[in-house]
Amino acid sequence: MRLFNLRMLCCILAVIILSGCSNSQPLLVVPEQVTYDDELKIAQISQQLSSRDLDTPSRMQLIFERGIIYDSLGFKAFAQSDFNHLLSFNPEIPDVYNFLGTYALRDGDFDNAMMAFNTTLELDSSYAYAYFNRAVTLYRTGHYQAAKLDAEKFYKYDVNEPIRILWLYLIEKEIDKQAALTQLQKRYDLINDKSSYGSNIIAFYLGKISESKLMQNLQQGVENDRQLAERLCEAYFYLGKYYQSKGNSERAKMLFKYALANNIYNFVEHQQALYEIKLLDEK
Repeated sequence: MRLFNLRMLCCILAVIILSGCSNSQPLLVVPEQVTYDDELKIAQISQQLSSRDLDTPSRMQLIFERGIIYDSLGFKAFAQSDFNHLLSFNPEIPDVYNFLGTYALRDGDFDNAMMAFNTTLELDSSYAYAYFNRAVTLYRTGHYQAAKLDAEKFYKYDVNEPIRILWLYLIEKEIDKQAALTQLQKRYDLINDKSSYGSNIIAFYLGKISESKLMQNLQQGVENDRQLAERLCEAYFYLGKYYQSKGNSERAKMLFKYALANNIYNFVEHQQALYEIKLLDEK
């Protein structure tokens, strides 16, 4: 799931057959690479920013654009620097606090993550993804009831998006497993398009399809290379969470690594897969 709704560059597709993951043949794509165009765009923006004649609104827009490019390429430190710089011009930009919150969340700095998402919502109470990001933060700190409230708000913005349903289930499962499964079924029944790959992930959780069928269906209707990479990032993360809940930590860890392998840096599944691996290593 995107943490911020942006259009990204496509990556080169390659199907790699690996062993030992599941009964299906797991798929990976060639990891995203920093291209010449990426470097050129950053260089052009940096050159424009060096002009002393640039007015403040234009300067802020360029800094924001460069920060977004850095974020999409996984250059979080550079992106964080640009977003912090923006706050010196205007300390009331919801998008900036949301970005900074995701970086704190990724690093396990939950106090600063909460502060950032709270600030985002104070500035814009309709900022849907801040509710989601705060829900994930609360989930990570064991505040499941509070996390559920935020996840429910995020879910209500789009009750047909399967990934919202899955996160709500992951949170509710920590409160009451059977009730969470019942709610998962009810929300699945309300989805308009049950043929989507996201709906198929829920169908797998509910035992309606096999993992092999899920991975087969995931490839249907793919329009470009980037889209396949995004689907794989999500699917492997939720498969990892599934097997983790079954006590199969070794398999879960391997699937989290597969979720990372696509380099879809701006997806919460990528960031949370990294955190899951950290937790498993600590255990």
